[in-house]
Amino acid sequence: MTRSNQDRIFANVPDNVENEPGAGAPDLTPPPVAEENVDPLHFIVPTEMVDLPSKGKFYPQGHPLHGCQSVELRHMTAKEEDILTTSSFLKKGIALDKMLQNVVVDKRIKVEDLLIGDKNALLIHSRIFGYGSEYATSLECPACGSKFDYTFDLSELSNKDFEGEMVRFEVEPTVNNTFVITLPRSQAVVEFRLLSTRDEKRLTGSKKVLGSLDLLEAMILSINEQADRFHVKRFIKNLPIMDATVLKKVYGRIMPDVDMLQHVECSNCGEEAEMGVPLDAGFFWPDV
Repeated sequence: MTRSNQDRIFANVPDNVENEPGAGAPDLTPPPVAEENVDPLHFIVPTEMVDLPSKGKFYPQGHPLHGCQSVELRHMTAKEEDILTTSSFLKKGIALDKMLQNVVVDKRIKVEDLLIGDKNALLIHSRIFGYGSEYATSLECPACGSKFDYTFDLSELSNKDFEGEMVRFEVEPTVNNTFVITLPRSQAVVEFRLLSTRDEKRLTGSKKVLGSLDLLEAMILSINEQADRFHVKRFIKNLPIMDATVLKKVYGRIMPDVDMLQHVECSNCGEEAEMGVPLDAGFFWPDV
């Protein structure tokens, strides 16, 4: 059977191409994209934003936390658990700082530069992310003196209203991230600062309890605008106990921090009291 030229042309066209203008043009449809090989064991560690008690205030210009109200934290993993159980870190007292530095996402932030209250907030949330919000511990009743077991709910902790406390105690902030107060007994005008994690380490060292003079010398910058350290230290040693007590109380109230107090009822005598969450060994080592 004789085939015409037209028959020969259309004999080479695939069956799925319609006889329409342009049907013989090359198919420009992109080929299907091959699926990437996904590791079934790959796991993206979640992160959370944690509000800072300081709201990013009292950090100098250029500090990564200047003006930042929150910090992104990665959830703890087995790697952080290894850090918390490393004997050399435990002996040096740096296990918690090492762990916290590991889970802070922004590596420009150094734990030693954190204000103490901000560090406390990050530690508490790291503990919640790692072990949950329930914290079982042992307390001593202030009324009957007996020991009893109690479980705190860490998710109920909130940041302190340090700004309200500054107004209450008539404390004036300065442009240098310091504070000024007039003491009641001596009427001395004292300028003081907030302590950082680095300050805390330097002060405590191997000490179990931080002395009153150590704290006052670290926080006070000037007396009646006199900043010479010799005069400041001499003034502190002769500071009336009323003034020293007020100054330490004010410092504790205006320092941005987590309010650790919760309403507790003694299971033995039924006495109710406000008690602070103890940051003992069981806080990050629940099985201790």
